[in-house]
This record gives sequence, structure tokens and C-alpha cells, in this order.
Amino acid sequence: MARARKATDSAATDRVRLSVRTVASMGDRRRYRAGLGPFTREAQVVEATQEQAEALRADPMLEVVEAKE
Repeated sequence: MARARKATDSAATDRVRLSVRTVASMGDRRRYRAGLGPFTREAQVVEATQEQAEALRADPMLEVVEAKE
């Protein structure tokens, strides 16, 4: 479980909205990454810190794009 961040934490203010889902080869299996999830084939919009966003984008089993408003 991710730790709670203080309002003064710079990472807490630099959040990005991302649409995340697993790649087709994962089938129906769930995936957790960077304290977020579970991610499945259905796209899920999450708010992530810059560090979490980097971890999500680096995972080859996840499709990550900027979420549309």
C-alpha cells in the first residue's frame, strides 16, 4: 500500500492523469504496479505522481497514455 504524502511534498502536487490497461498477452490477469491497480484489459484512469507514472510507463505489460478530460 502506498504511503500518504504530505501536502508540502513536491511529488504530491505534480500529479498526472493516466489511462492504464494491460496488454492483450496478459489475458484476464490483473497487474499491480507502483502502488496502483489492479489493472486489467479495461482501461482505468488513475492520478499518479511523476515517480508512479515513470514506473507505469516502464512496465512492458501495461499500455499507458495521458488521460483525456
